[in-house]
Amino acid sequence: MSPAKIRSDVIKLSELSTKKPDYYFIQGYLMGLGVLPQLLVPSEWHPDLFGEFNIQNETELKYLESLMALYNQSMDKIIQNELKMPAKCSLSKQDYRESLKPNMPLPNYCKGVLQALKNINKRMLNTEQKRSINSLTTVLKAFTSPKIAAKEFGEFAQYNAQEYKRNYVYFMADAIFELRFSNERAVFDENEAEFNNHFLDEEPDELDELDELLELVLADTELKALEPIQMFLEMMEGLITKQFIKNNTGHFWGLHETRPYMMLRAHRAKINALHGYTQKAQSELETLLTLNPNDNQANRFLLMNCLIINKQWEKLDALLADFDFQELHATASRALSAFVKHGDSKPANDYKKMLQQQNKHFTKILTGQEKLKEQQPPYYSPGSKEEVAVYLESLGKQAWISVPASLFWLRKK
Repeated sequence: MSPAKIRSDVIKLSELSTKKPDYYFIQGYLMGLGVLPQLLVPSEWHPDLFGEFNIQNETELKYLESLMALYNQSMDKIIQNELKMPAKCSLSKQDYRESLKPNMPLPNYCKGVLQALKNINKRMLNTEQKRSINSLTTVLKAFTSPKIAAKEFGEFAQYNAQEYKRNYVYFMADAIFELRFSNERAVFDENEAEFNNHFLDEEPDELDELDELLELVLADTELKALEPIQMFLEMMEGLITKQFIKNNTGHFWGLHETRPYMMLRAHRAKINALHGYTQKAQSELETLLTLNPNDNQANRFLLMNCLIINKQWEKLDALLADFDFQELHATASRALSAFVKHGDSKPANDYKKMLQQQNKHFTKILTGQEKLKEQQPPYYSPGSKEEVAVYLESLGKQAWISVPASLFWLRKK
Protein backbone atom coordinates (compact mmCIF):
# COMPACT_ATOMS: atom_id res chain seq x y z
CA MET A 1 0.00 0.00 0.00
CA SER A 2 1.54 3.32 -1.09
CA PRO A 3 2.09 6.19 1.39
CA ALA A 4 -0.28 8.38 -0.67
CA LYS A 5 -3.01 5.72 -0.49
CA ILE A 6 -2.57 5.30 3.26
CA ARG A 7 -2.68 9.06 3.82
CA SER A 8 -5.80 9.49 1.66
CA ASP A 9 -7.66 6.63 3.35
CA VAL A 10 -6.76 7.71 6.89
CA ILE A 11 -7.93 11.26 6.21
CA LYS A 12 -11.22 9.90 4.84
CA LEU A 13 -11.55 7.68 7.92
CA SER A 14 -11.03 10.67 10.17
CA GLU A 15 -13.85 12.50 8.43
CA LEU A 16 -16.15 9.59 9.34
CA SER A 17 -15.33 9.95 13.05
CA THR A 18 -16.79 12.20 15.71
CA LYS A 19 -13.44 13.78 16.73
CA LYS A 20 -12.09 14.22 13.16
CA PRO A 21 -8.39 14.43 14.13
CA ASP A 22 -5.92 16.06 11.77
CA TYR A 23 -3.61 13.68 9.84
CA TYR A 24 -0.49 14.97 11.64
CA PHE A 25 -2.26 14.61 14.98
CA ILE A 26 -2.94 10.98 14.03
CA GLN A 27 0.70 10.41 13.07
CA GLY A 28 1.86 11.90 16.36
CA TYR A 29 -0.63 9.84 18.34
CA LEU A 30 0.50 6.58 16.75
CA MET A 31 4.15 7.38 17.47
CA GLY A 32 3.17 8.24 21.03
CA LEU A 33 1.64 4.78 21.41
CA GLY A 34 5.11 3.39 20.81
CA VAL A 35 6.37 5.09 23.97
CA LEU A 36 3.82 3.45 26.25
CA PRO A 37 5.13 0.76 28.60
CA GLN A 38 2.04 -1.33 27.87
CA LEU A 39 0.56 -2.38 24.53
CA LEU A 40 -2.86 -0.95 23.73
CA VAL A 41 -5.03 -2.92 21.34
CA PRO A 42 -6.89 -0.92 18.64
CA SER A 43 -10.22 -1.21 20.47
CA GLU A 44 -8.59 0.73 23.35
CA TRP A 45 -7.00 3.57 21.38
CA HIS A 46 -9.52 4.00 18.55
CA PRO A 47 -12.08 5.81 20.77
CA ASP A 48 -9.37 8.00 22.34
CA LEU A 49 -8.12 9.11 18.94
CA PHE A 50 -11.27 9.16 16.83
CA GLY A 51 -14.28 8.95 19.12
CA GLU A 52 -16.92 6.94 17.25
CA PHE A 53 -16.89 5.92 13.58
CA ASN A 54 -19.85 6.23 11.22
CA ILE A 55 -18.82 3.53 8.73
CA GLN A 56 -21.61 2.58 6.36
CA ASN A 57 -20.13 0.38 3.63
CA GLU A 58 -17.31 -1.99 2.76
CA THR A 59 -15.24 0.71 1.03
CA GLU A 60 -15.20 2.80 4.19
CA LEU A 61 -14.39 -0.29 6.25
CA LYS A 62 -11.21 -0.71 4.18
CA TYR A 63 -10.02 2.67 5.46
CA LEU A 64 -9.34 0.89 8.74
CA GLU A 65 -6.80 -1.31 6.94
CA SER A 66 -4.89 1.81 5.92
CA LEU A 67 -5.01 3.05 9.51
CA MET A 68 -3.50 -0.20 10.75
CA ALA A 69 -0.86 -0.02 8.01
CA LEU A 70 0.08 3.44 9.29
CA TYR A 71 0.08 2.11 12.86
CA ASN A 72 2.39 -0.77 11.89
CA GLN A 73 4.73 1.65 10.11
CA SER A 74 4.89 3.75 13.27
CA MET A 75 5.73 0.74 15.44
CA ASP A 76 8.45 -0.26 12.94
CA LYS A 77 9.95 3.22 13.26
CA ILE A 78 9.97 2.86 17.04
CA ILE A 79 11.79 -0.47 16.81
CA GLN A 80 14.28 0.85 14.23
CA ASN A 81 14.83 4.09 16.19
CA GLU A 82 13.61 6.25 13.28
CA LEU A 83 12.03 8.92 15.43
CA LYS A 84 12.16 12.10 13.37
CA MET A 85 8.94 14.03 12.90
CA PRO A 86 7.38 14.11 9.42
CA ALA A 87 9.08 16.52 7.01
CA LYS A 88 6.07 18.85 7.05
CA CYS A 89 6.54 19.37 10.80
CA SER A 90 9.35 21.81 10.12
CA LEU A 91 10.27 24.86 12.16
CA SER A 92 10.72 28.23 10.49
CA LYS A 93 14.32 29.44 10.70
CA GLN A 94 13.17 33.07 10.47
CA ASP A 95 10.37 33.07 13.06
CA TYR A 96 9.49 29.85 14.89
CA ARG A 97 6.04 31.26 15.76
CA GLU A 98 4.99 30.95 12.12
CA SER A 99 5.23 27.17 12.47
CA LEU A 100 3.13 27.08 15.65
CA LYS A 101 -0.01 28.73 14.39
CA PRO A 102 -3.30 26.80 14.82
CA ASN A 103 -3.66 23.70 12.64
CA MET A 104 -0.05 23.74 11.48
CA PRO A 105 1.57 20.28 11.18
CA LEU A 106 4.13 20.72 13.99
CA PRO A 107 1.76 21.63 16.86
CA ASN A 108 -0.82 19.09 15.68
CA TYR A 109 1.80 16.32 15.63
CA CYS A 110 3.04 17.23 19.13
CA LYS A 111 -0.52 17.37 20.47
CA GLY A 112 -1.09 13.90 19.04
CA VAL A 113 1.95 12.47 20.84
CA LEU A 114 0.87 14.16 24.09
CA GLN A 115 -2.63 12.73 23.78
CA ALA A 116 -1.22 9.21 23.45
CA LEU A 117 1.07 9.74 26.46
CA LYS A 118 -2.01 10.41 28.63
CA ASN A 119 -2.50 6.63 28.61
CA ILE A 120 0.54 6.28 30.89
CA ASN A 121 -0.15 5.68 34.57
CA LYS A 122 2.63 7.82 36.07
CA ARG A 123 2.07 6.34 39.51
CA MET A 124 3.49 3.09 38.18
CA LEU A 125 6.72 4.68 36.89
CA ASN A 126 10.08 4.70 38.64
CA THR A 127 12.20 7.85 39.07
CA GLU A 128 14.12 7.49 35.79
CA GLN A 129 10.96 6.79 33.83
CA LYS A 130 9.27 9.87 35.28
CA ARG A 131 12.32 11.96 34.44
CA SER A 132 12.37 10.80 30.83
CA ILE A 133 8.65 11.27 30.24
CA ASN A 134 8.68 14.71 31.89
CA SER A 135 11.56 15.80 29.64
CA LEU A 136 9.76 14.58 26.55
CA THR A 137 6.44 16.22 27.44
CA THR A 138 8.22 19.53 28.17
CA VAL A 139 9.63 19.54 24.64
CA LEU A 140 6.31 18.54 23.07
CA LYS A 141 4.26 21.10 24.98
CA ALA A 142 6.65 23.86 23.94
CA PHE A 143 5.57 23.35 20.32
CA THR A 144 1.82 23.26 20.88
CA SER A 145 1.30 27.04 20.76
CA PRO A 146 3.25 30.31 20.36
CA LYS A 147 2.28 31.36 23.89
CA ILE A 148 3.63 28.23 25.57
CA ALA A 149 6.73 28.37 23.34
CA ALA A 150 7.53 31.96 24.29
CA LYS A 151 7.34 31.09 27.98
CA GLU A 152 9.49 27.97 27.59
CA PHE A 153 12.12 29.30 25.17
CA GLY A 154 12.81 32.56 27.00
CA GLU A 155 15.28 35.23 25.92
CA PHE A 156 16.89 33.44 22.96
CA ALA A 157 13.61 32.01 21.73
CA GLN A 158 14.50 31.44 18.07
CA TYR A 159 17.73 29.61 18.91
CA ASN A 160 16.18 27.61 21.75
CA ALA A 161 13.25 26.60 19.56
CA GLN A 162 15.66 25.14 17.00
CA GLU A 163 17.57 23.33 19.77
CA TYR A 164 14.39 21.81 21.22
CA LYS A 165 13.32 20.65 17.76
CA ARG A 166 16.76 19.20 17.00
CA ASN A 167 16.95 17.34 20.32
CA TYR A 168 13.41 15.96 20.17
CA VAL A 169 14.63 12.61 18.83
CA TYR A 170 16.97 12.19 21.81
CA PHE A 171 14.21 12.85 24.35
CA MET A 172 11.93 10.49 22.41
CA ALA A 173 14.56 7.72 22.28
CA ASP A 174 15.30 8.13 25.98
CA ALA A 175 11.62 7.89 26.93
CA ILE A 176 11.09 4.81 24.74
CA PHE A 177 14.05 3.04 26.27
CA GLU A 178 13.18 3.92 29.88
CA LEU A 179 9.49 3.05 29.60
CA ARG A 180 9.63 0.06 27.28
CA PHE A 181 12.99 -1.61 27.55
CA SER A 182 14.89 -0.62 30.70
CA ASN A 183 13.31 -3.36 32.81
CA GLU A 184 13.73 -6.12 30.24
CA ARG A 185 16.48 -8.72 30.30
CA ALA A 186 18.96 -8.14 27.47
CA VAL A 187 19.14 -10.79 24.76
CA PHE A 188 22.31 -10.46 22.75
CA ASP A 189 22.95 -13.53 20.65
CA GLU A 190 21.39 -14.39 17.34
CA ASN A 191 20.31 -17.75 18.68
CA GLU A 192 17.70 -17.47 21.41
CA ALA A 193 18.31 -21.05 22.54
CA GLU A 194 21.94 -20.20 23.26
CA PHE A 195 20.85 -17.25 25.38
CA ASN A 196 18.39 -19.44 27.27
CA ASN A 197 21.14 -21.94 28.03
CA HIS A 198 23.36 -19.22 29.43
CA PHE A 199 20.89 -17.19 31.46
CA LEU A 200 17.34 -18.43 31.70
CA ASP A 201 18.31 -21.51 33.64
CA GLU A 202 19.43 -19.24 36.48
CA GLU A 203 17.31 -19.07 39.59
CA PRO A 204 14.98 -16.01 39.76
CA ASP A 205 16.81 -14.70 42.83
CA GLU A 206 20.11 -14.84 40.95
CA LEU A 207 18.65 -12.90 38.03
CA ASP A 208 17.33 -10.27 40.41
CA GLU A 209 20.77 -9.98 41.96
CA LEU A 210 22.33 -9.47 38.52
CA ASP A 211 19.83 -6.70 37.72
CA GLU A 212 20.53 -4.99 41.03
CA LEU A 213 24.28 -5.25 40.46
CA LEU A 214 23.92 -3.71 37.00
CA GLU A 215 22.02 -0.76 38.47
CA LEU A 216 24.67 -0.28 41.16
CA VAL A 217 27.49 -0.41 38.63
CA LEU A 218 25.89 2.22 36.41
CA ALA A 219 25.49 4.50 39.43
CA ASP A 220 29.12 4.13 40.56
CA THR A 221 31.82 6.40 39.06
CA GLU A 222 34.73 5.10 41.15
CA LEU A 223 37.52 3.05 39.60
CA LYS A 224 36.39 -0.01 41.53
CA ALA A 225 33.31 -0.13 39.28
CA LEU A 226 35.50 -1.04 36.30
CA GLU A 227 35.83 -4.63 37.53
CA PRO A 228 32.10 -5.50 37.54
CA ILE A 229 31.70 -3.58 34.27
CA GLN A 230 34.35 -5.80 32.72
CA MET A 231 32.55 -8.85 34.11
CA PHE A 232 29.27 -7.82 32.52
CA LEU A 233 30.91 -6.94 29.20
CA GLU A 234 32.75 -10.25 29.00
CA MET A 235 29.46 -12.01 29.62
CA MET A 236 27.79 -10.03 26.84
CA GLU A 237 30.70 -10.17 24.41
CA GLY A 238 30.59 -13.95 24.59
CA LEU A 239 27.19 -13.69 22.94
CA ILE A 240 27.66 -10.69 20.65
CA THR A 241 29.56 -12.41 17.86
CA LYS A 242 31.86 -10.72 15.36
CA GLN A 243 29.29 -11.43 12.68
CA PHE A 244 26.58 -9.81 14.79
CA ILE A 245 28.74 -6.70 15.20
CA LYS A 246 29.49 -6.64 11.46
CA ASN A 247 25.80 -6.97 10.58
CA ASN A 248 24.58 -4.35 13.05
CA THR A 249 27.34 -1.73 13.19
CA GLY A 250 25.73 1.63 12.57
CA HIS A 251 22.54 1.11 14.53
CA PHE A 252 23.43 -0.62 17.80
CA TRP A 253 21.23 1.75 19.82
CA GLY A 254 18.29 0.89 17.59
CA LEU A 255 18.43 -2.68 18.91
CA HIS A 256 17.11 -2.61 22.45
CA GLU A 257 18.94 -5.90 23.12
CA THR A 258 22.31 -4.14 22.80
CA ARG A 259 21.48 -1.03 24.81
CA PRO A 260 22.76 -2.30 28.18
CA TYR A 261 26.02 -3.18 26.40
CA MET A 262 26.25 0.36 25.00
CA MET A 263 25.39 1.86 28.39
CA LEU A 264 28.09 -0.14 30.16
CA ARG A 265 30.76 0.83 27.63
CA ALA A 266 29.76 4.51 27.82
CA HIS A 267 29.90 4.33 31.61
CA ARG A 268 33.35 2.76 31.47
CA ALA A 269 34.48 5.64 29.26
CA LYS A 270 33.04 8.14 31.72
CA ILE A 271 34.84 6.53 34.68
CA ASN A 272 38.15 6.50 32.81
CA ALA A 273 37.71 10.14 31.79
CA LEU A 274 36.79 11.31 35.31
CA HIS A 275 39.92 9.68 36.69
CA GLY A 276 42.27 11.16 34.11
CA TYR A 277 42.48 8.28 31.64
CA THR A 278 41.16 10.39 28.78
CA GLN A 279 42.93 8.44 26.04
CA LYS A 280 41.21 5.22 27.14
CA ALA A 281 37.91 7.08 27.30
CA GLN A 282 38.47 8.57 23.85
CA SER A 283 39.10 5.16 22.26
CA GLU A 284 35.97 3.74 23.90
CA LEU A 285 33.79 6.65 22.80
CA GLU A 286 35.09 6.51 19.23
CA THR A 287 34.10 2.84 19.08
CA LEU A 288 30.65 3.63 20.41
CA LEU A 289 30.14 6.29 17.74
CA THR A 290 31.10 3.72 15.09
CA LEU A 291 28.50 1.32 16.46
CA ASN A 292 25.90 4.09 16.67
CA PRO A 293 26.72 7.12 14.46
CA ASN A 294 23.44 8.83 15.39
CA ASP A 295 24.80 9.01 18.95
CA ASN A 296 21.53 8.75 20.85
CA GLN A 297 23.61 8.46 24.04
CA ALA A 298 25.28 11.86 23.42
CA ASN A 299 28.72 10.27 23.74
CA ARG A 300 30.04 13.06 21.50
CA PHE A 301 29.87 15.50 24.44
CA LEU A 302 32.48 13.70 26.50
CA LEU A 303 34.46 12.78 23.39
CA MET A 304 34.79 16.46 22.36
CA ASN A 305 36.37 17.35 25.68
CA CYS A 306 38.61 14.27 25.70
CA LEU A 307 39.91 15.28 22.26
CA ILE A 308 40.61 18.79 23.55
CA ILE A 309 42.42 17.52 26.64
CA ASN A 310 44.40 15.09 24.44
CA LYS A 311 45.11 17.97 22.01
CA GLN A 312 43.78 16.05 19.02
CA TRP A 313 42.45 19.08 17.17
CA GLU A 314 42.10 17.48 13.74
CA LYS A 315 39.95 14.69 15.16
CA LEU A 316 37.91 17.31 17.04
CA ASP A 317 37.28 19.31 13.87
CA ALA A 318 36.26 16.12 12.04
CA LEU A 319 33.84 15.21 14.83
CA LEU A 320 32.31 18.69 14.83
CA ALA A 321 31.91 18.51 11.05
CA ASP A 322 30.19 15.11 11.32
CA PHE A 323 27.51 16.40 13.69
CA ASP A 324 27.45 20.09 12.78
CA PHE A 325 25.08 20.84 15.66
CA GLN A 326 24.72 24.24 17.32
CA GLU A 327 24.88 22.65 20.75
CA LEU A 328 26.57 24.28 23.72
CA HIS A 329 29.23 21.54 23.78
CA ALA A 330 29.96 22.01 20.09
CA THR A 331 30.17 25.81 20.27
CA ALA A 332 32.48 25.63 23.30
CA SER A 333 34.68 23.12 21.47
CA ARG A 334 34.79 25.31 18.36
CA ALA A 335 35.70 28.31 20.52
CA LEU A 336 38.63 26.46 22.09
CA SER A 337 39.78 25.13 18.72
CA ALA A 338 39.71 28.64 17.22
CA PHE A 339 41.55 30.07 20.25
CA VAL A 340 44.31 27.46 19.96
CA LYS A 341 44.72 28.08 16.22
CA HIS A 342 44.27 31.86 16.07
CA GLY A 343 44.58 33.20 19.62
CA ASP A 344 42.50 36.22 20.69
CA SER A 345 41.16 36.75 17.18
CA LYS A 346 37.93 37.48 15.34
CA PRO A 347 37.17 33.79 14.60
CA ALA A 348 37.66 32.88 18.26
CA ASN A 349 35.74 35.91 19.52
CA ASP A 350 32.85 35.16 17.18
CA TYR A 351 32.48 31.77 18.87
CA LYS A 352 32.81 33.39 22.29
CA LYS A 353 29.97 35.74 21.38
CA MET A 354 27.91 32.79 20.18
CA LEU A 355 28.49 31.05 23.54
CA GLN A 356 27.09 34.08 25.35
CA GLN A 357 24.06 34.11 23.06
CA GLN A 358 23.42 30.41 23.59
CA ASN A 359 23.80 30.48 27.36
CA LYS A 360 24.32 33.66 29.38
CA HIS A 361 25.44 31.59 32.39
CA PHE A 362 28.27 29.75 30.60
CA THR A 363 31.12 32.24 31.02
CA LYS A 364 30.16 33.24 34.56
CA ILE A 365 29.92 29.65 35.78
CA LEU A 366 33.17 28.53 34.14
CA THR A 367 35.06 31.53 35.52
CA GLY A 368 33.57 31.25 39.02
CA GLN A 369 31.29 34.30 38.91
CA GLU A 370 28.16 32.15 39.30
CA LYS A 371 27.66 28.96 41.28
CA LEU A 372 25.64 25.86 40.57
CA LYS A 373 23.34 24.11 43.01
CA GLU A 374 24.74 20.90 44.44
CA GLN A 375 21.66 18.92 43.42
CA GLN A 376 20.83 19.28 39.73
CA PRO A 377 17.43 18.30 38.24
CA PRO A 378 17.46 15.26 35.92
CA TYR A 379 16.75 17.36 32.81
CA TYR A 380 17.59 20.80 31.45
CA SER A 381 16.47 23.36 28.92
CA PRO A 382 18.77 25.20 26.49
CA GLY A 383 20.18 28.40 27.96
CA SER A 384 19.79 27.27 31.58
CA LYS A 385 22.35 26.82 34.36
CA GLU A 386 21.53 23.13 34.25
CA GLU A 387 22.77 22.98 30.65
CA VAL A 388 26.15 24.31 31.83
CA ALA A 389 26.15 21.69 34.60
CA VAL A 390 25.78 18.97 31.96
CA TYR A 391 28.72 20.51 30.09
CA LEU A 392 30.86 20.49 33.22
CA GLU A 393 29.95 16.86 33.97
CA SER A 394 31.50 15.91 30.62
CA LEU A 395 34.90 17.39 31.62
CA GLY A 396 34.06 20.85 30.29
CA LYS A 397 36.08 22.74 32.91
CA GLN A 398 39.05 20.37 32.50
CA ALA A 399 38.99 21.01 28.74
CA TRP A 400 39.32 24.77 29.26
CA ILE A 401 42.00 24.35 31.90
CA SER A 402 44.00 22.18 29.47
CA VAL A 403 44.26 25.13 27.05
CA PRO A 404 46.59 27.77 28.55
CA ALA A 405 45.03 31.22 29.09
CA SER A 406 41.68 30.15 27.65
CA LEU A 407 39.67 30.96 30.79
CA PHE A 408 41.26 34.44 30.99
CA TRP A 409 40.34 34.98 27.35
CA LEU A 410 36.80 33.69 27.97
CA ARG A 411 36.26 36.22 30.75
CA LYS A 412 37.82 39.10 28.82
CA LYS A 413 35.20 41.45 27.40
